[in-house]
Amino acid sequence: MDSLFFIFSKVLTVFLYPLPVFFLFCLYLLFRIKPKKTKFLFFLVCLFLYLTSSSYIANSLVSSLEKDYLPISIQDTPNADVAIVLGGMIQTISSVKARPELTDSADRITDAVRLYKAGKVKKILFTGGSGLLLSDEFREATLAKSLLIDLGVKESDIILESNSRNTYENAVETKKIVEKLNFKTYILVTSAFHMKRASGCFQKQNLHVFLFPTDYRSFQMDSGAFELFLPSAGYLDTTTFAIKEWVGYYVYRAKSYL
Repeated sequence: MDSLFFIFSKVLTVFLYPLPVFFLFCLYLLFRIKPKKTKFLFFLVCLFLYLTSSSYIANSLVSSLEKDYLPISIQDTPNADVAIVLGGMIQTISSVKARPELTDSADRITDAVRLYKAGKVKKILFTGGSGLLLSDEFREATLAKSLLIDLGVKESDIILESNSRNTYENAVETKKIVEKLNFKTYILVTSAFHMKRASGCFQKQNLHVFLFPTDYRSFQMDSGAFELFLPSAGYLDTTTFAIKEWVGYYVYRAKSYL
């Protein structure tokens, strides 16, 4: 009985999700719309949204960013002076001000702490200010400090860079700090989908970083999971940031940031 309840809970809750309900409504309208040209244009709009919110398109795009950056174990990571952690995992406009609220990219900061506790790095340099266009009251690096301390990192081993607003500025501002502190070896920690652009920026600044990708977003398409066959806001989000990342990469190349 419990198994039957589980199956029905998964299937029937589909009709509570906005995107599947939207597409069912679109299917109904396609049968109701009479003019062929209007029907065709409406079909194209629906098809575009369906494809961009599908698991296949989302996974294909994010996999294309991650494929060159395979996971590396802590044991196989060389020792370095500092772990450079790129921001992007703390919500700077959260309604909760008493604590740092982590986003989907939380692996960036937790893996940096794992490297620190394993003795692979002596210091953690967190780089990231505010990437928001009209709001920079709260800087991500400032919020990260209390979290790092709570996770067991000594305050004296935390270095903060809170002026940068994007990946290029992460690299530029970090170079100033590591040269001042005479660091020679570095481990770059960021999301696997972000590593292509991030590593290019750091190499452009002549910082020869060891890459430690984390926060993998691709998934097993052959798992047969029921959810893979349904359009999802989650897949749409993955498609969105993957497109943004590819556009950002080519814009950075055009600007000679890489």
